[in-house]
Order: sequence, then C-alpha cells, then structure tokens
Amino acid sequence: MNRLTLSVFKPGEAFGNSKRRVQGSFRHDGTEYKLWVTDPAYERAYLAKPDGDYDIGECFLTVSLGEPYNGACYKLIAAIIQRDEGTAS
Repeated sequence: MNRLTLSVFKPGEAFGNSKRRVQGSFRHDGTEYKLWVTDPAYERAYLAKPDGDYDIGECFLTVSLGEPYNGACYKLIAAIIQRDEGTAS
C-alpha cells in the first residue's frame, strides 16, 4: 500500500443524518478502495478534526470483514500503522 487518505464527512447528511464518519481511500493492485475506518485511535483523532481530506501517506493497514449486514460482509480498515509515526496524529 502506497498512500492512504482519510476523509472525515457526514455520509448521510442529504438524508438528515448528521453522524460524521472516517473513510480511508487507497489504491492496491490497480483497484481503488474506500473503506470505513474502525481503528479506535484514528477514528477518535480524526473525528476531532474538521471535515475534510487528510493525507496519511505510506502506511500498513489491517483490513477485516465486518459482521454480515443485509446479506453482505463489508471490508473495514481495522488498524492503521504509519511507517514513521506509528500513531494517530
């Protein structure tokens, strides 16, 4: 994985849902992924920031499958490990 960008936004705002979420975007093997972040440290740190996009850069990810929901399982970013810093900033 080369670069990770975290986006903080309200995905359901158009439908009256003001809950903010953190989503990670990255490209792997020619495919672009956008997955919800469930890493508690990163989720907490980035929800404390204003809505927007944040370049995390080169890092390692633990991607997991969530519980089945409406017959499907969704991939989630369960852990983020930054090469240089190692923790959410």
